[in-house]
Amino acid sequence: MKRVVLTGITGKVAQALVRQLADVYAISGVSIARMDQVLAQGGFTTWAEQLAAYRALVMEQLCAAFAGQDAVAHLGWNTRDENCSRGLDPLNVLVTDCVYQAALATAVPRLYLASSVHAYDFYRDRDPDQTPVGPWPEVSLDPFGWPPTSLYGVSKRWMEIAGQLYAKRLAPGQKILVVRLGDVSRDGRPHHAELRLWDSHVDLAGLFSAFVECPADAPNYSCVYGVSDNREARSGKSLLDPVNPYGFVPRGNAFTEPNRR
Repeated sequence: MKRVVLTGITGKVAQALVRQLADVYAISGVSIARMDQVLAQGGFTTWAEQLAAYRALVMEQLCAAFAGQDAVAHLGWNTRDENCSRGLDPLNVLVTDCVYQAALATAVPRLYLASSVHAYDFYRDRDPDQTPVGPWPEVSLDPFGWPPTSLYGVSKRWMEIAGQLYAKRLAPGQKILVVRLGDVSRDGRPHHAELRLWDSHVDLAGLFSAFVECPADAPNYSCVYGVSDNREARSGKSLLDPVNPYGFVPRGNAFTEPNRR
């Protein structure tokens, strides 16, 4: 049985993966250390010293947790101070960098990171008959791309770009997948507020498992949308295209789901 470690183990995404995959993988979890632990030590005269101490603490924690694992899923995020409608916590970016570096240091074969659909401004008016937005934009046509929805989306976009940088440093056999997760609810049911973004627990786990089990010739870096196949009845099209390089096909559709709320 392959070994998988999840950061942010108490969060709703991690708990959904645990419920779906506990019989498939040996799953462990880690709650990332907070800056408060460093500040409680005292003795620092500059913010740079505090940051260096925090990085060292997180790296030690993550390297210990990642050693010997077959896959890592980075799901941890301070959403109390940074989310789609509030603030910016730069420590989220620092922790993400630590995750990349710890995965490289421990040679974890599969590194999955939870970005967000908020990395793309889906709030903009859009023709429902338009082709679904794919995960691989033609950047030569628009090198700056669509803006994110928020500062939270900016941080997640940074995660995606950093993955492209670290992909060049991967050891043979290592792979990175950054997933622009949609709406993963605690109960697994879609919400009427944004049916286009729903990601069922089954589809969430299915994409993750497909990545963990992907063959050696799969790309060493990919960024895809983590949503179900949410096709509107009138147009027969979805907002976001869940295509991926692992052959996984999502089965859920929020618009036909009988248990939506």
